[in-house]
Amino acid sequence: MTEGVIRRTVLLLLFAVVTGCATGQSVPDQPLLNTYWKLVSLEEPGVTVIEGHREPHLVLHQEGQRLAGSTGCNNLSGRYQLDDDQLRFRNLVTTLMACREVMQQEALFLKALKDTVSWTVDGDVLVFRDERGAKVAEFLAVYLY
Repeated sequence: MTEGVIRRTVLLLLFAVVTGCATGQSVPDQPLLNTYWKLVSLEEPGVTVIEGHREPHLVLHQEGQRLAGSTGCNNLSGRYQLDDDQLRFRNLVTTLMACREVMQQEALFLKALKDTVSWTVDGDVLVFRDERGAKVAEFLAVYLY
């Protein structure tokens, strides 16, 4: 091979490597509304799904600004107010089942929702933050179909 062919081959391979790295497999930002968001962490990392109980999650329905979900024990519903990156929850109610194993987690989840003032989505991760900017809850988008 001549020096010109080798140089072109090396440049072509280098270009392929650089562009291949630049086009990583990033996940597009999932929409806040009408997405099933599974709770993955609160004040302390790691949310436990206890056998026999539902996974804690929420869905912010666009129609009527309604919230629906589960605390892991009780069904959850309420309303939200959304203004760009500002988010507030109001009129939160739950069913009244007692699930001793997950009641502390439920209390932390409800407190996080009450403390939430803003949100961000990065790919399939949703984060709620309080007035100080501290993370109060983290969710993962779940693809149902």
